[in-house]
Amino acid sequence: MKRTIWTILIILVVVLALAGGYWRFYDGSKQVSEKDHPPLLPAETGGAVAPVKIIPIRDGTIEEHIQVYGKIVPAPGATQTVSVPFESRVRRVTVSTGQEVMKGGELLEIEPSPDTRLKFEQASNAYESAKQDLEHRRELFHLKLATNKQVLDATQALSLARSELESLRKRGVDGRRDIRADTGGLIQKVFIQEGAIVPAGAPLVEIISQNRLEARLGVEPENNRQVKPNQTVSLIRVEVPEAEGFTGKVREISRAVNPATLLVDVFVALPPATNLLLGEVVLGKIVIASDRGLIVPRSAVLREGDQNILFTVTNDHAVKHGVKIGFENQEEIRVTGTDLQPGDTVVVLGNYELTDGMAVRIEVSP
Repeated sequence: MKRTIWTILIILVVVLALAGGYWRFYDGSKQVSEKDHPPLLPAETGGAVAPVKIIPIRDGTIEEHIQVYGKIVPAPGATQTVSVPFESRVRRVTVSTGQEVMKGGELLEIEPSPDTRLKFEQASNAYESAKQDLEHRRELFHLKLATNKQVLDATQALSLARSELESLRKRGVDGRRDIRADTGGLIQKVFIQEGAIVPAGAPLVEIISQNRLEARLGVEPENNRQVKPNQTVSLIRVEVPEAEGFTGKVREISRAVNPATLLVDVFVALPPATNLLLGEVVLGKIVIASDRGLIVPRSAVLREGDQNILFTVTNDHAVKHGVKIGFENQEEIRVTGTDLQPGDTVVVLGNYELTDGMAVRIEVSP
């Protein structure tokens, strides 16, 4: 029994000795660690430094524009309708809608209809009959069996019959005829099919001159009064966004709302060299107002009480400025301030956390 008690006491002494040695070792290591690596101060941890993004203030022009959509349509006078002045039958059609044709290119082949042929034969017979009648009257006149008036009447009848026959021949009634384009352009519409009988003057093919196109844009009625003739319009092709943009001039502004779109049509004249497709969609920007001065992004200007402020960065510290705002659009604002200069770096992100003189860290956009 006594031996067991002594054994337990010896074990407790050993455990306490080991624990004391470990504590002295741990406390010494901690003191060395704190001596070699002292705690960070608040300024070094980033608590007093604000990350910001900046952009230079620019001296330039700020514009307000309205954005509108529209389509490419024929300009006035750009459409040519091909027809023939006599009833005919369509033998062959060589073009289709949307096809581009050159000046002099073949469009279709026609021939006189049966009724037109009959009229031509009747005109030919009338001419031959009038010619024979005149010869007969002249013979009778030499025999003193006809008067001068009868010869004159026969001469006039022959002249009328000749004129009618020549008119039919000039119109191509005497045979087959190829119809060709008088100008190069785009086939807007083909009205007929092969074998069809077409009345005199009826449209056969409609051609639009390729270099006489314009943009028809739809403007909201409330913005109608802000659009003026000859205003510059910047345009891009919606379906070909990588294509280079181009500009046009407002040619005409409709004074009525288009019932199909409920918008006001604005027609924009285009430069002839633009490689546009009839009917394609375009996006237009019409400048309705502009101003010049110091320009900053909208995100740079903050409201503080009853004044507007912004922050610039000098020597890695924020500098607060009171400013007056002028003309503005959806992206930018013109500002005035006695201590602002073009090229000053203005804070556009992280400015809500800033105070005057606060240290900042400029972040670079990826």
